[in-house]
Amino acid sequence: MHDAEHLMRRVIDACTDCDCCRYTMDTNCLFFPEIYRLWDREKETGERITPAELRHLADLCNYCALCPCPDIREDIITAKTLFIDRDGLAPCIRTLEDVERVGKLCGAAPRLANFLLQGQITGPLIKKAAGINAKRKLPVFPPESFPAWAHKRKLSQKPRTNPRRKVAYFAGCTAQYLFPDVGQAAVDVLERNRIAVYVPEQHCCGMPSMLEGDRELTLRFAERTVLLLADLVDDGYAVVCSCPTCGYMLKNALAEFAYYSQAYQDFAGGDERNMIIPNKAPAPAAQPGQCGMPAPYQATFGGHHMSRKTVEMAKAAGGGTRKIELRVLDKSIYGKILKDDGYFAGIDPLKRIKVAENTHDLGEYLLGLHHRGELDTRLGPHPGRKAYYPPCHLREQEIGQPYLELLGLVPDLAMEAIQSTAYCCGIAGIMGFKRDFHKASIQMGSRLMAKIRQIDPDQLVTDCLSCRLQFNQMSAYPVQHPIETLSQAYQNTEVK
Repeated sequence: MHDAEHLMRRVIDACTDCDCCRYTMDTNCLFFPEIYRLWDREKETGERITPAELRHLADLCNYCALCPCPDIREDIITAKTLFIDRDGLAPCIRTLEDVERVGKLCGAAPRLANFLLQGQITGPLIKKAAGINAKRKLPVFPPESFPAWAHKRKLSQKPRTNPRRKVAYFAGCTAQYLFPDVGQAAVDVLERNRIAVYVPEQHCCGMPSMLEGDRELTLRFAERTVLLLADLVDDGYAVVCSCPTCGYMLKNALAEFAYYSQAYQDFAGGDERNMIIPNKAPAPAAQPGQCGMPAPYQATFGGHHMSRKTVEMAKAAGGGTRKIELRVLDKSIYGKILKDDGYFAGIDPLKRIKVAENTHDLGEYLLGLHHRGELDTRLGPHPGRKAYYPPCHLREQEIGQPYLELLGLVPDLAMEAIQSTAYCCGIAGIMGFKRDFHKASIQMGSRLMAKIRQIDPDQLVTDCLSCRLQFNQMSAYPVQHPIETLSQAYQNTEVK
C-alpha cells in the first residue's frame, strides 16, 4: 500500500486502541462512526479494510477539531495530502477550494454572477460542472464587496499617525465577498471604540484547500498571510478576526509544533540538554495594540524563574505583561519526539508564533476592552429573542463565548445559547457543497435545526459565516453575525 494508506491504517489502529471517541463522536462527526464500522467489520468477519475505504475515510474528516488528539488530525490531513500528491485533485474541487478566487471573480461582476448562478437553466449547469449538489442553494453576491467598501473608506491605507490602539482586521473570504455587512459592522464597532482599523490586502487563510489535501495552494496562502501579519505585528498592530475558522487557522493550526523548532529553542534559551516548551501556546496579549511575546515573561521551572536571557528575548518581541508557565524537558528524551515537522514546518516558526500570539477573535478583543473598562457600553435597546450558535472553531480557540457576555450588555435583548458540542450545522466549509457530501451534510445539521425550531427565536446569531450558509439552506430564520447585532445596538443610541 501507498504511504497514505499506511498512515490511515495507523490512525485506525491508534483510535480503535484508545476507543474513547466511539460514543462521544457518534453524532456530529462522520469520521469516527465510519472508522468503528470498518474496524468492527474487520474484527468480526476478517474482511480487510480496502485502500478505497481508507481513502474515503480520510475524506470524511473536516478538521472541526472536536476530537481530542491533534496528532490524529495532523495524520489525517497528511494522508489526504499524500492521496492528492499521488492521485491528483479533480478540477471541480480545485475551483471550490479557492474561495478567494471565486469571490473575486464573482464579486467583480455580481449582477452577471447572480444571473448565471441563480438562473433556472444556467444555475444547474454551473452546479454540475463544479461538482455541487443540485439541491444546494448558491449564495447571492452583494453589489459591493468588503474590500471595495474598505478601499473607498481609505481603510486599506495605514493610519498616518500612530494611534494608541490599532488593529489589522482579517475579515476572511466569506465576509469579504459574500457578507460584507459583517466586515462593515466590525469596522463600525471598532471605530466607535476609538480604535484605528487597517484593512490590509489579504488572502485566504488556507483552511479550505488544506481540507482538500492541496498542500501547494495551502502553503502559498499560509506563507503570504504569515509574512504579511508578522510584519504588521512588528509595526504594533493587533490582528483581529471576525471569522472563527480564520482565527483558529492563525492562532492554532499554523503554530502547531512551532515551539519545538530549533529557532524557538534558540529564541527561548533552550540548550543541548533542555527543551523549553510552554504548557500551552500563550493566549493573545491582554493589552490590544501591545503585541508580541509579553514582558516580563515570568515562568516557573519547579519554583525557579526563567533565565535572564529568555526574558530579554521575550522583550525583543514586544510589550505587554503576563505570566506564563513553561516546562523544561529532557532533550535526550523529548527531542526525538517533539519536532517542528508538521504541515507548516517550512514557514518561519518564529513568525508563525508571532502571528498566533497576536491574533484575537473579534469578540475576545472587544470583551478584553470591556473587562478593562474601555468599551463604550452606550448600547441602545435591541428587542427580540435570539438563539446563539457558537461554532466549532471558536470553541477550539478556548476563549469561551465572548459574544454572549457582550450581547448581555444590550438592553431588551434575550439570548439563548445552543451547546455547540451537542450539535453541528453540518456544512463543513466547502464540503457541504459537494455533490456526494450534501446528503450527509443535511443529516448532520438536522438535529441542530430541530433544536432551533424548538427555541423558535426571532433571529439566529452565529460567528461562522459557513454555518450561516447552512442555516440559509435549512431554515427560514434570519441570521446575523453577533458583531452586526452590536453595531445595530450602537446605532440605536444617540452618542453625544
